[in-house]
Amino acid sequence: MAQDPRALLAKADKQASSARGGFSLFGGKQDKLEIAADLYTQAANAFRIQKLGREAGQTLEKAAAIRQEINEPDDAASNLVEAYKAYKKDDPSSAARVLEKAIQHFTLRGNFRRAATYQQNLAELLDEIGDVPRAVAAYELAGDWFQSDNAESLANGAFLKMADLAALEGMYPKAVEKYEGVARSSAESNLMKWSMKDYFLKAGICHLASRDKIALTKALDNYVDLDPTFRSTREFQLLNDMLEADNSSDAEVFADKIFQYDQMSKLDKWKTTMLLRVKKSIEEEDDDGLA
Repeated sequence: MAQDPRALLAKADKQASSARGGFSLFGGKQDKLEIAADLYTQAANAFRIQKLGREAGQTLEKAAAIRQEINEPDDAASNLVEAYKAYKKDDPSSAARVLEKAIQHFTLRGNFRRAATYQQNLAELLDEIGDVPRAVAAYELAGDWFQSDNAESLANGAFLKMADLAALEGMYPKAVEKYEGVARSSAESNLMKWSMKDYFLKAGICHLASRDKIALTKALDNYVDLDPTFRSTREFQLLNDMLEADNSSDAEVFADKIFQYDQMSKLDKWKTTMLLRVKKSIEEEDDDGLA
């Protein structure tokens, strides 16, 4: 039979209050707080069984506070991670808050691989709740920590997610920096080299979106220097074709070149969104020129 979470919570509160109530003949403060923390954890688990995520998270925060008080920071961090999981569905803002606290503990311990993993979880959560600027920063930090732990593949994954979000938010220089950085990293790996053309394409689209066509012209030369095979790819041809159409202020040709590419290599949602943004800019600039 499942235990009553509220009865366990009341018992834990009473135990914690008793521990802080002064001198006792029946056990010291430390022991009583240990028992209270265990009871809070049991109550939280009972809340989770009943699918009461917010209540479980709040109760786990109480357990974490006691673990911190009795100098058990590792257990406190574990409680906070569990609180994040409990909060995630019903109260994502609280989930982000407690996860940030846990991450701080892991970094202080020098456990950057674990911190990076949770930092990426935090970024995903922030993206879900629409806090994109913080999500971008969280992905970048996760990538930096993975990189410091020599986990290059995981770092690149975080940087790419960050770049995709940054570009959609109009943070084009930051997105370009990450796409090109991941491309350089991939050049050193036979397994990852095949992806470079996609990173170059995304960076090039960002240059067009920022309306810096001179930067794209220079970038194309740099991309070929980094990967000479890029010149023979459809991605290189598309970027060149789009640049020519943009320089000619011809939105129809621009759209036609994209359509032809899409017939052979289906464009994903990110590229479609970004290219529509560029096309709109070309049309608006052309209208301004006619005015």
